[in-house]
Amino acid sequence: MSVFAVSKVRLDPTGTVTDVLWGVVDTKSNHWVSPEVVTTTREVLEAIDKGDQVVALFPATGGYLPGRQFVAVGQAGGTQSLALDGPADPAREIRDMDRLAP
Repeated sequence: MSVFAVSKVRLDPTGTVTDVLWGVVDTKSNHWVSPEVVTTTREVLEAIDKGDQVVALFPATGGYLPGRQFVAVGQAGGTQSLALDGPADPAREIRDMDRLAP
């Protein structure tokens, strides 16, 4: 099982995540194991389905702070999208993450 960290997201007009900037991290050292790359929501959903952990990173002074994990959620029409697991946190939602350029 790998642990991925997402530092930026691209949202469509409805606020749905379409792409992310992510990489593999070593949770013991909190260092990147691989360079960050842009990938699609589909690839993130596949990683979650395989059992990988995908964590949101939120901007903070001097870097990023880890937040909740991403999970797959069902949408109308049978499609899946991404959401953050657990109770809502007004300052730590997907809309509060750094953004990829459109």
